[in-house]
Amino acid sequence: MGQVLSYIWKCLRYETRKNLKKDKHNHLIDPLQEQQSHYITIPTGETEHVSSSNPENVVADLTPDIPCSVVDLGSVDQNDTKKEDENCVEHSSKGYVEENAEKLIQVVENKIIEEKEVVNKVSNELKGTSIKRIGQYTSKQKILLVGEGDFSFSASLAVAFGSASNIVATSLNSQDFLIENYGNFLTNKMELVTRGATVVHGVDVRAMVKDTFLSSLIFDRIIFNFPHAGKFGQSDSELRKHKELVRGFLRNAKKMINEDGEIHITHKSNGFYLKWDIPKIGSDQGL
Repeated sequence: MGQVLSYIWKCLRYETRKNLKKDKHNHLIDPLQEQQSHYITIPTGETEHVSSSNPENVVADLTPDIPCSVVDLGSVDQNDTKKEDENCVEHSSKGYVEENAEKLIQVVENKIIEEKEVVNKVSNELKGTSIKRIGQYTSKQKILLVGEGDFSFSASLAVAFGSASNIVATSLNSQDFLIENYGNFLTNKMELVTRGATVVHGVDVRAMVKDTFLSSLIFDRIIFNFPHAGKFGQSDSELRKHKELVRGFLRNAKKMINEDGEIHITHKSNGFYLKWDIPKIGSDQGL
């Protein structure tokens, strides 16, 4: 607490009365008291009791032969004392901050470790269920295929994805008809079913929104490959049948697609097929 000069000395013993000064009342004067100093004497032992009955002992006992400590009060620098106090506060505050900083760092490190564990867990879970893609279709999309013949296209998607649980493949014709007319039908259907796809027969695209199974479903992609009304002539009446088929499909499909979904039609773009003008039909349906 500041710079304090401490002096330790031997208290002087008065040898004789003649060495002592007297005041105007003829009383002995302690030479230490005569010094005009700011030193104070702090005895380190107990002072012997002075007997008033023996004046001779007054001199001998006035300053007993014991070590004394003297402190110079005038040498104490108040600024030093203040600085020392400030240093104590500063060291105390610094220690508090360092201790709490270490605790905060530990909390942050623990949080980082927890987040890494969560990320690793999610990453490991996704490794077995990564999204597969083929062309513009992915295994994450809910896909409806209509008007399938031998189901080769839907089967190719199922094989590419590995899992076909998001695929619903339909046909207008019955299963018996397909077995009789398409040699690969059963093989393709097996590819779909074993991978979790749903296969439905007897679905009319012009009324599929009312189908018992499909009516409650919404899809990301609805696909109609090579729509055909079963008319092979090129007369106006036959053209009209084809257009009605496409129009009916789009009218139903737009009610079964989600907000960001897409309706795809694969169609020939030459000769008689150009007269179908499918883009115009889609525009008329608000697509």
